[in-house]
Amino acid sequence: MGLALVFWLAATSVLLGGQDAVGSVEDKGAPAYISARTAHAALSDADRAAWRSFRSGAAQLIGPGQEFRDDLTTAADNLAHIAELDAGGAAGRDLLRAVNAQVVTYQGLVEQADAAYREGLEPLGFAYLTYASDLLHGQDGLLKGIDEIAERDRRSVHEERHSAWFGAAAVSVTAAIGVVLLAVLVYVQVSMARRFRRLVNPPLLAASVVLAGLLVWTLVVFAQVGDALAEAHDRELPGVDRVLQSQIGTADAGSRALRVNRPADQGGGLDVVAVDAAQRPLDARLAAAGDTEGLMAGLPLLTLAVAGLAAGGVWLRLREFWR
Repeated sequence: MGLALVFWLAATSVLLGGQDAVGSVEDKGAPAYISARTAHAALSDADRAAWRSFRSGAAQLIGPGQEFRDDLTTAADNLAHIAELDAGGAAGRDLLRAVNAQVVTYQGLVEQADAAYREGLEPLGFAYLTYASDLLHGQDGLLKGIDEIAERDRRSVHEERHSAWFGAAAVSVTAAIGVVLLAVLVYVQVSMARRFRRLVNPPLLAASVVLAGLLVWTLVVFAQVGDALAEAHDRELPGVDRVLQSQIGTADAGSRALRVNRPADQGGGLDVVAVDAAQRPLDARLAAAGDTEGLMAGLPLLTLAVAGLAAGGVWLRLREFWR
């Protein structure tokens, strides 16, 4: 009976630890990472939109333009989402506050550029817009701060992906305990068959069958959860990042070209639809990793059944002996 309890404790510990890791990735790590990368993409696109408006002369009528304002709203929403998730602790909150302050400064510089441009002071307007771009893309600029947040959250996802609960050691120990318990049940049944001259002990046989099924079910679920999280980390999350990185690269190339008054790609702004489409497989994979297929409830019930059947089988033979 003690071995059954040990098996249940080991399997439940691995299962709970794995689900905690999956929950951390699903609820904090992955959303925070994607929000940081989306904020970067939105600000890169905002810079391109502002330069395009000024270079085309549209700024005289519409300032940096609606696309610029939409991008700033998208960036602000994603930074607010990161704040809600609070995945980085005190240091993360300090970094996020610094980033938000830089966003306000960047927006103020673009507004100053707009005001100067509308007053006919085009050189001054372009100077302010250049300052704004430098604040965004500089060595210690706004985008670097956002990338630091993204890298922190990427590391968090990586650490959960390689959590000890998904390691071979945790799974092997659980499997070993289950195999030992199964071997004990078989040994007891064989020993009693020899001693009491009964070929089959139905309760002990049933306990062995239930335990074997439970052990297989447990290991299959462990493998499925680990594989789903691995796929989310190794394939789906990089897939979302590739979509965002492509948009960032296009926007940055456009900003650089427009800054030196060269033609640039007339992109339609940040494609949030493409980002959402790329994120759906990630969400589905993480949901699959969180699905234990009822094992959380099945473990205690079936372990209790194994213990009860084993005890019943032993008691049955002892009762015959006492008679």
